[in-house]
Amino acid sequence: MIWHIAKKEIHHNLMTLRFVLMIILLPVLMVANALIYGFGDNGYREEVDTYNLAMERRLSRVKDDAETSLGRLAMRGPGEIYKRPSRFKFCADGADELIPRSIPISERAGGGRGGAVAEEYSWREVWTLEYLPSNHDSDATTLIKIDWVFIGIFMSFFVILFTFDAVAGERAQGTLSLMMSNQISRGQTLSAKYLGAFFTLMVPLAIGILMNLLIIYLSGNIRFDSDDWLRILGMIGVFALHISIFIFLGLFFSSRVSNAITSLVWLLLTWVCLAFIFPSLLGLFVGTLDPIPSIEIVSSRKRAQLANIEDEFRPQEMLEVTKLSEAPAPSNPSATRQWATYFTRRHETKTRIADQHVDQQLRQVKLARELTQISPIVCFQYAMEGLANTGIVSYMNFVKQVRRYRQTFIDFIKTEDRSDPDSLHIYPVREGLSQKPIDPNTVPRFVEHISHQSVIFPVALLILFNALFFTAAQLSFLKSDLK
Repeated sequence: MIWHIAKKEIHHNLMTLRFVLMIILLPVLMVANALIYGFGDNGYREEVDTYNLAMERRLSRVKDDAETSLGRLAMRGPGEIYKRPSRFKFCADGADELIPRSIPISERAGGGRGGAVAEEYSWREVWTLEYLPSNHDSDATTLIKIDWVFIGIFMSFFVILFTFDAVAGERAQGTLSLMMSNQISRGQTLSAKYLGAFFTLMVPLAIGILMNLLIIYLSGNIRFDSDDWLRILGMIGVFALHISIFIFLGLFFSSRVSNAITSLVWLLLTWVCLAFIFPSLLGLFVGTLDPIPSIEIVSSRKRAQLANIEDEFRPQEMLEVTKLSEAPAPSNPSATRQWATYFTRRHETKTRIADQHVDQQLRQVKLARELTQISPIVCFQYAMEGLANTGIVSYMNFVKQVRRYRQTFIDFIKTEDRSDPDSLHIYPVREGLSQKPIDPNTVPRFVEHISHQSVIFPVALLILFNALFFTAAQLSFLKSDLK
C-alpha cells in the first residue's frame, strides 16, 4: 500500500510545472558546472600546471643548495611550500580563491656594520615560515560559484515547492480523509509521501550528476581513480541526506497548518533563515566576540620584540666590542655560538608571533563553523568541502602538516650534520654546520595528506537532523486534523 501511494505521489509530481522547471534547470546547472570547471580558463588543469611548475622551481633550488653544502641548505630552507589543487573543486569550491595557496619561506641577509658587527662578514639568517593573508580583495567574492554545493542549496528550495502542499493541499481538496479511510496508517501515509518526493527529486539529480561527470571525463582535464569515485558516491549520499531533511521539514509544516499557502510561507522563511540569516549572524557574532589584531598591529609587535633583541646583541652606543663583533667561523666556536643564539632568538620570536596570529584566526573560524552548523544547509556545505578537500578546513590541515614538515626538515639537517666530524654542530649558523654537499634525494619532501575527519561531524549532524525532522513530521501528522 505504501508503494501504491508513493507511485501516485510520483505520478502527480511528474505532471506539475515545478517538475518541468527542475528537470530543465538542474541539468543546465550541472552542464554549466562541468563546462566552467572542465574547460574554463582557471580550471583544474591550469592550476595543476602552475603547481607543477612551482614545484619544479622549488626542487631545483633545493637541489642546488644541497649540492653546494649542508650549511647553505640549512639557512635557505626547503623553499616555498605549495598546496596541491583539489580535483573536486567543481563539487565544493570552498572559496579557495580567497585562501592562500602556499606558505612562503622568509629569509634575511646582512653584513658587517662598523665595530658593532663583525666587519667583512656577509650573513644569512635561518629561514622561517610566513603566512600570507587571505585574498579578501579578490574578484571571486562578487561571483556565484556554480558548484555542487550551490546546486544542492538550489535543490533544497525546490524540495520546498514539492512538499509545501503534500498534506495541506490534500486536506483542502478532501482527498486526505478519503485516503485515510482505507486500511493504512498515518505513519504509512507519511512514509509514502516522503518516498514519492524523494524519488521525484533524486532521479533528476542523478541524471544531472551523470551528465556532469561525463562532460568532465570527456574534457580530459580531470582524471579520477577508484578512491575518487568513492568520494563522489559519498557526496551523492550527502546530497540525499540534505534533500531528505527538507522533505521532512516540508511534511512537518504542511501537516501543521491549515492551508498550503501558509505552509509555503513558513517554509520559505525557514529556508532563508537556515541558508543566509543564521550563518551570517553567527559568523558576525564570533567576529565581534574574539576580534583578531590587524596585520599592522602584529607587524608592529614583531618589530618591537626584534628591536629588543637587536639592542641586546647590537647596542646603539656602538661599543667597540659587542656580542657579534667577531665573525663566526669553524676556527672560532665561541663567536659562532653567539651568532647561533642571535639567529635562534630572532627565529623563535618571528615563528611564535606568526604562528600565534594564524592560530587565532583558525580558532575563530573553527568556532564559527561549529556554531553555524545549527543549519543543515551549512552542514551540507561543510560535508561536501571535507570530501572535496577544499575550503578553510583543508587549509587548516595544510598548515598543520607544513609545521610538522618544518620540524622534520630541521631534524634532518641536524642529523646529517652530526655525521660530519669536521663540523662544529652549531645550528643555525652556516659556518657552524657541515660545509660538505649532500645527496639532494635524501632531503625530505613535503607531501600533503588528505584527511576526511572533518566530514564525520557534519554528516552525523545531517543524520541527526533527519531523525529530528522525521519525528517532528510524524508527531505533527498524527495530531493533525484530516478535514
